[in-house]
Amino acid sequence: MKKLAVMLVHGVESAGDQYAARAMQLLGGEFERIAGVPARDALVMKPAFWAPVFEPGQEHLSDRIAGEGSRWLVKGLDKLAAQASQGSTLALLAAASTAGLRWLPGLGDAHFPTLRWLIVHYLGDAVAYHSGDDGTGHYEQVQAVLARALHDLAATAGGDAPLAVLGHSLGSVVASDFLYDLQGVSAGTPLAPQARAVLGDTPLERGETFGWFYTLGSPLALWAQRHPGFGVPLTVPSPEFATRHPRQRGEWVNVYDPDDVIASPLRPLSDKWAGAVAEDRRVTVGPWPLSATPLAHPYYWNDRRVVAPIASALAQAWHRL
Repeated sequence: MKKLAVMLVHGVESAGDQYAARAMQLLGGEFERIAGVPARDALVMKPAFWAPVFEPGQEHLSDRIAGEGSRWLVKGLDKLAAQASQGSTLALLAAASTAGLRWLPGLGDAHFPTLRWLIVHYLGDAVAYHSGDDGTGHYEQVQAVLARALHDLAATAGGDAPLAVLGHSLGSVVASDFLYDLQGVSAGTPLAPQARAVLGDTPLERGETFGWFYTLGSPLALWAQRHPGFGVPLTVPSPEFATRHPRQRGEWVNVYDPDDVIASPLRPLSDKWAGAVAEDRRVTVGPWPLSATPLAHPYYWNDRRVVAPIASALAQAWHRL
């Protein structure tokens, strides 16, 4: 039986390699309900877990700022973040409840330790990700993680399997960068050596079967402002997609909650973005009353209202295989 390949790319809020477990379960369940076939027979889902690239640096920076005595707090907040990334409201509220603490014993002058953890863990990832040109190689290491996920998908789903990518938060930027670079290889643009070493020579691994891109709570608009006229967005579906899968109709859907201050529509950026992104899909995510606050941000791919339309698109795609 032919299969669809699905890659899930997490954002900065994720800690723990099970970050996408609930999302994959929800996506699989919705797919089965709509398609009428078991998800295990039709979908191959693979998370690209890039968080470990930055964990040593984050731990070292926290030690420098607050001392080794802060590790118990960092580990506790990391655990809560892992649970929140899987949709746990209790974990999210527990972490948020400590944000107002100005000082804790043993942390010296590191006032507001939870907010400092937030800056190191969230903003720090975004800063470190684009520091590859200073010799750290973070960008290349992250690309290698996505390349490994793509290689594994090709091995399991088949080298010609149609590819859908879900990227949440900074993960949407990471996925866009990787796929953009992969599309440029045919035009002579070099791919990061670490990524090139992992990838095989199948259509899927060359990016030729990439057809669906779902950006969830994405800060891509912030990244785009680095370029004149907001730059040139990723091409979705890939230029070769119609040749590889002529019966399929790919799409780029950007999903955002207006109460999520990290996310925004992408089509208004420019005519190029309007041509690339099929839809800016306005949603409400998370349980009330968090759904009416910026704390809605972690909930996207754990929310049925977001996942069901994606599962529907994948179900239609599978029936056209």
